[in-house]
Amino acid sequence: MSDRQHKSGLGSAVDKLFRAIEILIAIFLGVMIFFTFLNVVLRQFGIGFAQTEEISRICFIYLIYLGSIIAARENQHLMIDTLISKLPEVGQKILYVIIQGLIIWLMATLTNGAFTNAWNNRNDFWVATHIPVFMVHFAGVLLGVSVIIISIVNLYRMIVKKEPVMELLTGHGNSDDPTAAEGGGLQ
Repeated sequence: MSDRQHKSGLGSAVDKLFRAIEILIAIFLGVMIFFTFLNVVLRQFGIGFAQTEEISRICFIYLIYLGSIIAARENQHLMIDTLISKLPEVGQKILYVIIQGLIIWLMATLTNGAFTNAWNNRNDFWVATHIPVFMVHFAGVLLGVSVIIISIVNLYRMIVKKEPVMELLTGHGNSDDPTAAEGGGLQ
């Protein structure tokens, strides 16, 4: 059985949410590529659309922020684990709690700043498309809140579910997942 067949309830809903985010990222990437290519071709004929440039820029911004949420969930971000891998288990846990605490603090700072920018720009609009500037800054709020939740879940998995720190860092396995021992994919 696959990992998806084993999950039910909240785990399944979270998997579906992240799958929807991945689909949204693919849509943003497709729109961005289409409009950028269209603009390149149209400029050869001396015409172009300012709207396509703004839409491509907004898609790129959301692509980066949503991709960062996916990377945080799957532990695919840039990480150097040399120090933590050399520590004994208790040291790994302490350092992991410190790292997650720093992530939560940094994402809270990002969320606060993004929300402040969004609120301050609530009456501003992009020039060509008239899309509210608020929506662009709100991507930072989505990222910050999502990564805070992911970090809290990581701490829960380490403290309550007693998952090893190195397993949490690599993103492999889940104590509830029988395929984890067989090298079954990321969560």
